[in-house]
Amino acid sequence: METIILNRMYVGSYLDESENIGHEVINLFKDDNGSNYIYLNESGAIAKTYNDTVKAVLLVKYVEMGVFEVIAKAEGTEWEKGLQQVYYKEDDDEKDNENQNKYIEDNQITYGDVLLSDIYKNGYNEIRITFKADEVIEVKTPVFLIYDESKKDKYENSYFLHEKNFATTSLRIYYTDKDQPKDYQELKDLIDSDLWCDENTTKKIKEIDEFYSYDSHEGFLSVIKKEDDELVMSNLFSYIFNAEKNVFRDFVIKVLGIDDFDREYTIFREKDNIDLLIETEDIETKKSVIIIENKIKSKINGERLNSNGEVESQLSKYVNYAKKEYKELYDKDKVEFFIFAPDYNQIDLNNYKYGDKYTPVRYSQIYDFYFKNAGRMLNVEYFKEFLDVISIHTMSTDNTNYEKMKKKFIKNIKNRQALRK
Repeated sequence: METIILNRMYVGSYLDESENIGHEVINLFKDDNGSNYIYLNESGAIAKTYNDTVKAVLLVKYVEMGVFEVIAKAEGTEWEKGLQQVYYKEDDDEKDNENQNKYIEDNQITYGDVLLSDIYKNGYNEIRITFKADEVIEVKTPVFLIYDESKKDKYENSYFLHEKNFATTSLRIYYTDKDQPKDYQELKDLIDSDLWCDENTTKKIKEIDEFYSYDSHEGFLSVIKKEDDELVMSNLFSYIFNAEKNVFRDFVIKVLGIDDFDREYTIFREKDNIDLLIETEDIETKKSVIIIENKIKSKINGERLNSNGEVESQLSKYVNYAKKEYKELYDKDKVEFFIFAPDYNQIDLNNYKYGDKYTPVRYSQIYDFYFKNAGRMLNVEYFKEFLDVISIHTMSTDNTNYEKMKKKFIKNIKNRQALRK
């Protein structure tokens, strides 16, 4: 029997506790000897049925119901040999811990010159290492695994699995050539595809800049767990956009693509439920309007089918509002509609009535503009906090939990180093 495992990463309320580290943080790092070790969620153990049958592990994370995004693959140099399993559960926690700590010490598995077993001391001695991998290779472009057939056409570079459900509570899913032959072959085809980086790009912990001067872009909003709050972010956008009108005018011209925008404008928050509504006097003293819907991790709200089979939503609601309140401007194409969203929040506007009226603007575009114009914002209070929270949402995937893990992991390493001095 041959087995491929989907290992779901970066989930669980466990990570919200101040000192907890997701043990899978090691999966995307080399140890100081240059070896890659894999921790299999949720306990480090695999079902004994699959002992010594695992050919590869796909590291994935949840996107939405029935959809996983692939982060990386872990495998052996030779497919036939598969992954080297280094942990076999004995159903005796004390014995398991002894075996793990001995294996870590015997093989000098260190990160930042600290034994892995020591990094997790003070309550973290349950750490497990499941496999040693010859290679951990990340994807070079977003790749998705889909179980929900209705979403097959929503994502590019997607692989459809239908023999085994993506259980919402399971952090690992086994696919074998014996029990799920079609799904297994689909995963094998993905593993053998050209969608991967050309080489192992994981680094030793000491090779990353954050180890020496850690800057995770964790600002005040992250500390109070408001970095994903759309209301807070919309308020922050309003504040920043008002703070330096000349900078915002350039943002509208260069990022939003509105050439005749004037610096005399008024921003309304939650006017008729619109996140940001901007009224401006252009150079001919005729009003123009910008309507912005800000999304972070949520999708489009208020979906319903009308009598014509079209999907009405908050998007059509705001267009209808503009038609009524700004009829003359709307008829002259002087009302512009935008959706601000993180790069990882894929919203298919084609699914909605009037979706073609909206232009998507990625958080990375907003970040790039304001980062390049930071010198013009030096006197604006909270501008750094604005850049910090925007930066969190500029990745092609939602890395919030991974960043939290990495920061705690590095902190524990530094604490252990300090104790030796």
